[in-house]
Amino acid sequence: MKIICMALLFALIALSAQAGEDRSTSSVRWHDGVGEVIMRGQGTATLNQDKVERIGDTIYVNGQTFGTVPKRCEIRYIVSASGSALYVDGKLRHPVNKK
Repeated sequence: MKIICMALLFALIALSAQAGEDRSTSSVRWHDGVGEVIMRGQGTATLNQDKVERIGDTIYVNGQTFGTVPKRCEIRYIVSASGSALYVDGKLRHPVNKK
């Protein structure tokens, strides 16, 4: 009986861990004149007048695509007096030119 209870407990822990991996979260914050959006999963966030949006596997800023992204990644959009930048898992991204 003890073995069955332990097996069920481990199964529940594994299921809750898997469920947590597909959550979508986003945050927007300002500090010392720098704005930052952090996104994980699907969603849309607005910073000033910039719209950061993940639809499926593609990330957009104000409708301009910045390419595809992995299913599980951290998207960070930063706005300061000197400009804006988009990072995916810490790597700088540039807009994708449409041909």
